[in-house]
Amino acid sequence: MMLRELAPEYVKRVDAIGVSGHMLGCLPMDKDGQTLRPAMIHADTRALAISNALRARFGRDYFYEICGNVLSPASTLCKTLWLKENEPELYARTYRILQSKDYLVYRLTGHMETTDMSDASHGLLMNLETRQYDTEMFHNVGVDLDKFPQIHTSCEIAGRLSEEAAGCLGLRAGIPVSVGGGDGACANVGAGVAKPGDFYLSLGTTAWIAGQMDAPFIDPQHRVFHIYALDGHGCNVFGTEQCAGRSVSWAMDLFEVASARAFDSAAATAPAGAGGLIYLPYLEGERSPVFDAQAQGVFFGMNTTHKREHFLRAVLEGTACGLSQILDVMREKQQIEELRIIGGGAKSKLWKQIIADVCNVTLHDVSTFSDSATSLGAAAAAGVAIGLFGNLPEACSHIRMSGDIEPDLAVQEAYALTKKRYAMLYPSLKEAFHTRA
Repeated sequence: MMLRELAPEYVKRVDAIGVSGHMLGCLPMDKDGQTLRPAMIHADTRALAISNALRARFGRDYFYEICGNVLSPASTLCKTLWLKENEPELYARTYRILQSKDYLVYRLTGHMETTDMSDASHGLLMNLETRQYDTEMFHNVGVDLDKFPQIHTSCEIAGRLSEEAAGCLGLRAGIPVSVGGGDGACANVGAGVAKPGDFYLSLGTTAWIAGQMDAPFIDPQHRVFHIYALDGHGCNVFGTEQCAGRSVSWAMDLFEVASARAFDSAAATAPAGAGGLIYLPYLEGERSPVFDAQAQGVFFGMNTTHKREHFLRAVLEGTACGLSQILDVMREKQQIEELRIIGGGAKSKLWKQIIADVCNVTLHDVSTFSDSATSLGAAAAAGVAIGLFGNLPEACSHIRMSGDIEPDLAVQEAYALTKKRYAMLYPSLKEAFHTRA
């Protein structure tokens, strides 16, 4: 449906178009602007053998030290090599390899010559120091640099809305279209993170803590990853917990809890520390800080005194302990005393209080709805591109915070013991995780 039919009162007021899309893509285009095959999306890991071969050849540190990200079969770099090795004729015909939002820019403007720093950095293509493609790395792995569009900030104009696209959308031709950014980077801005020192927690099915630093945090243990900021003025550092809200929904099914409210009511009756019961939220492996796909979920320390409410509270505390480990890594580089919070999990006052207590951090609710943070960030970048805002921090000044949650000092001793025992479990169980039938 055309925009003029959905919201006719706003059509004439559109001054710019912001663009975003999922990251880690690989869409080959020919010189005539035709797609050569279906896109490989972020979840596509067919390049596993490529990734393993690169790791064996260059070692585990080579790519991380250049790009700030762990070598992964999901990366655009590995997917491009997969194309070259498995579909060589198609690869030879490829003029540009685009990300999803770059393709949207092409459909809107007719130009496919731009990408941004967020997608280039996350795709294992960009040197974090130079903020350009790493020509030596491209040469070493055998990828053709000339198949990729030029890197810009997201806050620049990529082109203007074409007559054809304007007709399809019901807008006027000539509207500026920004370069755009990857969904993760745009969500940061939508949560109000736009300058060094700003950090936030997205508490959903998967949870992550992300924030902006002046410079990349090249961690020798590879516990965090990087996505460059939309405006190019800083680097977003991420740590992701694979199963946060997923752990809660799993426990609701397992213990037959009717609603999220009932879950919180029951969990609140158990004491801080859940009577010594510890939960590892590794239901689907874990990402930060262990990056182990074979890690498994665990309830540890069960005894006959534990009831349903202890297990439910342990799930909330275990996910909070995982987030605390991510935060502790980031605190090695940056002082962090407060987090903005978005996501479906932010509706739970109990879970937020537990996170504040376990992580020893103040949480601020944000006016942004979790499902609109990415769109809001893309719009902010477009606003900067046309001069509506002087910069991203000015744009983010319109995002309101409310409902501060402070850590409760009375439970710090109990949670210090919980975190200590939690931290001991993964190293003790790692060998068992990797010895499965």
